Amino acid sequence: MDRNRLYNNIINDRREHPERLNANFERIREVAEIVLEDKAAGIIGKCEKDIADSRTPLTEKQGNIVVDALVDKSSPGELKLLADMLHDSEISTGEAISLHEQFKIPVSHLEADIVPVRGKGAWITDTRGKTYLDMDSNYSATNLGMSNPEIALGIFNQANQLISMKEDRVHIPRARFLKTIQPMMPSGLTQFYWQNSGGEAVDKALKIAKAYTGNKGVVAMEGGFHGRTHGAVAVTHELKYRKPFFLENEDWVHFVKFNDVDAIENLFLEGKAKTVILELVQGEEAGMRPADRDFPKRLRDVCDKHGCVMIVDEIQTGFGRTAEKKDQWFASMVYDVVPDIMTIGKSFGGGYPITAVVTNKDISSAMQPGYDGSTFGGNPMAMVAALIATRQMRESDLTTNVIERSKQIMSGLNHLKDKHSIVSEIRGLGLMIAFKLPSAEAVATLQKEMAGNGVKTSLSTREWVRFLPLLVITKADVEHLLKAIDAALSTIH
Repeated sequence: MDRNRLYNNIINDRREHPERLNANFERIREVAEIVLEDKAAGIIGKCEKDIADSRTPLTEKQGNIVVDALVDKSSPGELKLLADMLHDSEISTGEAISLHEQFKIPVSHLEADIVPVRGKGAWITDTRGKTYLDMDSNYSATNLGMSNPEIALGIFNQANQLISMKEDRVHIPRARFLKTIQPMMPSGLTQFYWQNSGGEAVDKALKIAKAYTGNKGVVAMEGGFHGRTHGAVAVTHELKYRKPFFLENEDWVHFVKFNDVDAIENLFLEGKAKTVILELVQGEEAGMRPADRDFPKRLRDVCDKHGCVMIVDEIQTGFGRTAEKKDQWFASMVYDVVPDIMTIGKSFGGGYPITAVVTNKDISSAMQPGYDGSTFGGNPMAMVAALIATRQMRESDLTTNVIERSKQIMSGLNHLKDKHSIVSEIRGLGLMIAFKLPSAEAVATLQKEMAGNGVKTSLSTREWVRFLPLLVITKADVEHLLKAIDAALSTIH
């Protein structure tokens, strides 16, 4: 049985795993050196003469040669671990990295320090078998766990029944979701337009607002971030994101300081805009900066007074991440305001790509057939994931865990701030948390040290270390996190 399993993880049976390739010899060597240590060189050396290219998938004959050599010199426990690691990946760490370096358009910095292959809860395991507590949650997308058996089974079942359907056709998975989601939504936000990414949802929210107001002007916040698509970049304040695409001088976008209601109202009075877009916790570019407590309500009053549209971008803040009380599913609920348009996303697919624009009936009526469209928006696979994920959120009392873990992290960070003078400020809301170090270089050092202590965090804004942990993070996970931060801070001088 051990031999068969090892062989099947080297020479793939497409009937069982159509998603895999045959293993290559470079991966065999990598896994053998990890599992067998000193024994590996002798075993691998016997096989090398039969392998011409270490990165070419093995043939059945070569697979048998390798398996025989490994079985002959390995214990049952070692054979199991070899098979497990080869099941995680048949491609070596080095080849995976080189393929990305060779073929990836460099729209972002390639993170190649680890290559994740498996996850459970808030933890990920890489190709080398090392585990890390993940503090990024894929930008708040995998909040219900790095793997999720119920979502996996639902998607598998749906793929066997109906794998895709265009946005404008009625289908049952979407009907199921609409039947169950309303108790989680702010009052009056009942009209959904399905999308696939956060930036895409922001683009469509802007179109809807312009169609409704008859005015192209939009007020956006300094320090705000709304995504990477063209319209989303246009209303993102950081100049380095706008300038390469000639969006730095758009006459329809007006930036004001975050929390400055008077500046927004002046633009409304001057007729320069009839829409405002904001995050209630500025994450990406401002380092987890929550809005002042009275700002959203004052802004809501100003928008009502002038007949203007308030868009709240809840792509990261939504579905429990910022909760201070039970069942506060959106930051809007924390601040006790109802936006006219809300963008939601990431978390409510449990990691599967799905976002949406949500608004009220009055505003939605400004859109007409042909004004927009989406091939994959709200497709059956995405809606199955969304149904299961949002049901899990409610049934697991997710917001209570957010509240408890937020208090635990903030208390721990405040203790570390007293212990380590280089921590100068801590801020956040719910499980959007950041703390300030003296420099971006200090942040990079801390993140490298934390990885060495089993915590992976890559989010930062200049001198701010940012955390977006999975919302299923446990008390024990947080204890591990705080110990890793403490150890890392001790190395920075």
